[in-house]
Amino acid sequence: MKKNSSYIWPVLFMLFWIILCEKLNVEVVMIGIVISASVYYFNRNFLPEQNFRIHKLPLYALYLLLLLKEIILANISVARIVVSPKIDVSPCIIILKTQLKSKLHKAILANSITLTPGTLTVQFTEDELVVHCLVKEYIPDLIHSKFEKLLLKIEG
Repeated sequence: MKKNSSYIWPVLFMLFWIILCEKLNVEVVMIGIVISASVYYFNRNFLPEQNFRIHKLPLYALYLLLLLKEIILANISVARIVVSPKIDVSPCIIILKTQLKSKLHKAILANSITLTPGTLTVQFTEDELVVHCLVKEYIPDLIHSKFEKLLLKIEG
């Protein structure tokens, strides 16, 4: 079992908890401490082994903005398919090879693909993602994924 000596993760989880709760009182802090410690404990093997790098925060923020943009664009695309009189879908399953090394970043990539409407990560192994696409035209965007490129920058 890997050890992660960074204590910044529980603090970040706690800050995220407070943001989600939108208020700060004793109950929120106490429950947040328990939940943050639990989330850290159960996910410590997936967190990066090196200490958290503050200079990578802008890249994570950029990733979040990219994810939001892609979710909005994909929602519009899927909505067009759904409301069009002729439903034009060509479902397919593809296998994507990833160059990511970190389990955390692979999980982020897989979940980002799943969060984007019209695509679903069915399975992921060491270096492959099995993805279901609603339309064949999504395949080139998945192969040349902006998500993976940015995550590779974050990995360094």
